[in-house]
Amino acid sequence: MKMLVRLAVLAALAALAWYYAAPAIAEWHLRSAFEEAGMGEGVSACIAGRMARELSVPQLIALRSLEGEKHSLRDLREAASGIEDPVTIRVTTRAAVLCSTGLAR
Repeated sequence: MKMLVRLAVLAALAALAWYYAAPAIAEWHLRSAFEEAGMGEGVSACIAGRMARELSVPQLIALRSLEGEKHSLRDLREAASGIEDPVTIRVTTRAAVLCSTGLAR
């Protein structure tokens, strides 16, 4: 019985670690990708933070299709439209517009 309780506690701790770590890791990956694509640090951090907070882990994984050369917000928008998830498209577009115009930080 002690072993079962220990396994349950371990599983709960692993779930909590995943819940809190996954968005932080995704934000770091997104921010790095945006900076490598030529976006400024402030805009990259803003967009990545908004996307990591508003999208689920599966949606963030789907964003891997955005990897590659993106030189403008239009390139980002066109790549995001290929994902075929309206929530991801909406969040990506809104974050890009708000952060690039300075309306959000």
